[in-house]
Amino acid sequence: MPGPAAPPELRVRARESGSKVARRVLDQPLRRIGVVGAILLLAATAAFGGLEEQTQDGPEVLALGTPVEVAPFELTVHRVVWTTDLPGQHLSDQGNRWIGVVATVRSTSDAGVLGTTLQDALTLTDVEGLVTTPGTLEPTATVAVLEDGSSLHPVQPGLTYEVAFLYEHDGSVVPPTRATVSLQRQTWGVGTLDPTPTWRDAVTAVRGEVDVREAVAGEAEAEEGDA
Repeated sequence: MPGPAAPPELRVRARESGSKVARRVLDQPLRRIGVVGAILLLAATAAFGGLEEQTQDGPEVLALGTPVEVAPFELTVHRVVWTTDLPGQHLSDQGNRWIGVVATVRSTSDAGVLGTTLQDALTLTDVEGLVTTPGTLEPTATVAVLEDGSSLHPVQPGLTYEVAFLYEHDGSVVPPTRATVSLQRQTWGVGTLDPTPTWRDAVTAVRGEVDVREAVAGEAEAEEGDA
């Protein structure tokens, strides 16, 4: 009575390897293959992960100060702070505050990228009291250039910007001490219903829980001086 067949995932890797030996033995029951056949099959498929434990892919862990490639940008998250005073930006309610993810942004595209695409590149979650802009379902960041407080749009190719991803926070809620920052990788292409090529389909590539503290006046300039 023949023994069990090789596992389906190993059979797929054997076919992908292009090995004639692997293809010849992959459909044989394991009992018929024997020890030598199994060794040959694993060796032929090793380059395709046959000898590696298969794990489910997931977001990498965010490390502050480390550049991360998330097309079409390279993002470096430095810190998350809150403040009630931010020149050039206006709160919907004077009692509210800003929560800002301070980051360095560099466009890796060979053409200008819309500011809305940059907004989709980073999200802030696990924070109670974030204010939702009218007409949107989830809190959306305003991306401001630290140097002058202006909104960043468009993002020019090859240039590096020091920015803050700003989220308005309800002043009646206690400022958070921790928040989750996620970096989103996007793909250039067309949609099912939209034939216009653009950056779309944001997928979380990096995620991490970060401390949130009150902003200290002049700390950005101090960091530049230490660089």
